[in-house]
Amino acid sequence: MLEPLVRANISRLQKLYDHCPAPARTLITSARGWLLSNIRYSAKTFRYLEELRQHEKWSGEEIATFQLKELQKIVTHAWAAVPYYKDDPFTGIRSFDDLNRLPVLDRETVRNNHQEFLSTSVPEHRRIRAGTTGTTGGNLKVAYTEELASANWAILLRQWAWAGVSALSPRVTLFGAKIVPAHQDEPPYWTSNFTERQILMSIFHLSPKTAPDYLQFLQSQQGSVVEGFPSVLSILADFVLHRGLTIPMRVVFTSGEPLYPWIREKIETAFQGKVFDSYGMTEYCGAIQQCARGQMHLIPEFGFLEILDEHNQAVREGEEGFFVWTGFLNRAMPLIRYRIGDRGRWQTGKSCACGLAFPLVIPTITRESDVLRCVDGRLFSPRALNQLLKEATSLRSCQFVHDRPERVIVRAVSSNAKGPEEMMQIRGKLEQLLGPSMRVTAEIASQPVVLAGGKIPLIINRLKQQNLSERPRGATL
Repeated sequence: MLEPLVRANISRLQKLYDHCPAPARTLITSARGWLLSNIRYSAKTFRYLEELRQHEKWSGEEIATFQLKELQKIVTHAWAAVPYYKDDPFTGIRSFDDLNRLPVLDRETVRNNHQEFLSTSVPEHRRIRAGTTGTTGGNLKVAYTEELASANWAILLRQWAWAGVSALSPRVTLFGAKIVPAHQDEPPYWTSNFTERQILMSIFHLSPKTAPDYLQFLQSQQGSVVEGFPSVLSILADFVLHRGLTIPMRVVFTSGEPLYPWIREKIETAFQGKVFDSYGMTEYCGAIQQCARGQMHLIPEFGFLEILDEHNQAVREGEEGFFVWTGFLNRAMPLIRYRIGDRGRWQTGKSCACGLAFPLVIPTITRESDVLRCVDGRLFSPRALNQLLKEATSLRSCQFVHDRPERVIVRAVSSNAKGPEEMMQIRGKLEQLLGPSMRVTAEIASQPVVLAGGKIPLIINRLKQQNLSERPRGATL
């Protein structure tokens, strides 16, 4: 049970890690990898993976039967062990229609009543704590267990199998881990997790200046699996393609952000590998994964999905609505009919050529953001800045407004009296990340900036908007 202890002290450990030389950081990363591998590659994980592979043969009727049974179990558990639910009278679930008798749970309610959603059946020492900023930049604390982490990894490995990739294949990872000190200005901008045959590359040091170092190292890893946030891989793909290069990789897995068609095409061209996308969330309520034929399938073992309109009524066929999830796997913090803030629609009327009967879903998602471009050339994706918000609990939303070449505004909407203090802490972290070439200010706002269609961007590039407004009529972009 060391992993919960590591997560609980991550800030303190990060400071120690940053003061270590590169070889020592590799040893620390590999040691952490060993801890994680005991969960990810346990006998329990592979037994569940075998079971999951059998589920690929399910018919639509078998999927419905399974999901109704899991709904009954998780609702019974929640009403028996979760303080938020247990005092609310409810007779149980006999059919899918019975869910309509339960209220839809919004994210703000969960964020403001975190302790009330923790199951009393899971003792504190078995809870792993995490945080998510969701679609608005407002932080939410989450708890889960090692059993869920193992099951989640098995579901990931099943998608790897769809892509023809086996467990422990060499991989290059570009997610949000701070594996290189922010002030470092020379390679290596990566470290190794030898236990899992994994290279972790920093997403916080990308710039035209560092691009040759990144690309040279990636060329040495040709044929590996690549995984990362779409916006980060898009920046790397631009570096590759602008030099007239390609770096062949085995396959690319993306998650954590919308994957737009033009970004997919760019990544696949640069890395000469098929992209497999997935949708999930830190609350562990559900998952959607892309199959080998390019379709996005609901993962029925993970959770039950409703797509509802603004009045919490089921949308009509083909219409976009809000994702409302009931998770099956997170017994430490079960969420029933949880409206996460993301959106999408069912894809009905045809079956998938891959042979899976898993329902087809098209996530549309609300967050859409620019890339922050510093005056010294460094590039920060939305997911790079998203990491600064992980520990905030008193902000309803937080956005980064780039209104001058050398200035960024931390624009926050507070949910309680501690909000301004947390906003200033985020400002300090951003100043440290961006360095002396950028000036960071902060302001409290009453509402987040919302774009057309309801999209709530994390990064707002006012400079791009000004440039577009200043172009003469008829000018080409």
